[in-house]
Amino acid sequence: MKILILPLALVAFIFSSCRKEEITEVKQVDQAFSAVYNISPGDWVSNDGGYTYSVDLDIPELDNVIYQQGAVLTYLSFSGTSYYEALPQVFDGITYGAIHGDGFVSIDISALSGNLIDPPGQSISAKIILIDATRLALRPNINFRNLMEVERAFGIH
Repeated sequence: MKILILPLALVAFIFSSCRKEEITEVKQVDQAFSAVYNISPGDWVSNDGGYTYSVDLDIPELDNVIYQQGAVLTYLSFSGTSYYEALPQVFDGITYGAIHGDGFVSIDISALSGNLIDPPGQSISAKIILIDATRLALRPNINFRNLMEVERAFGIH
């Protein structure tokens, strides 16, 4: 009986000395966000007599951090289509472009020829994608050709 008790006591001692430790680590994860805006025909404004038209989209999520370090992508889809086209783009002799700033995206159109144009007569969907990013200049000594070094520097596992 003593022979059986000694191994059981040894096993109990080994397992009782093991502790599970939880390490909580908070990491910033860069993310992308998107929203679709409907642009009605009456939303287009011209400040030059019809040579160009623009529409401003109020996007409060486009903050100074995204403006300075991230990216803003703009896509358009015309009614009746099931796809989006990235801006800048030219459709049927009309140029479409976008600029952005802190809190807004402005989409503009003009004729490639420089002639007067009419604003779009149909609804257009604008997909805006905001990408939060970490500025690479904060890590100037990283060899971006070395995957292990990049993973270590950015905490990717």
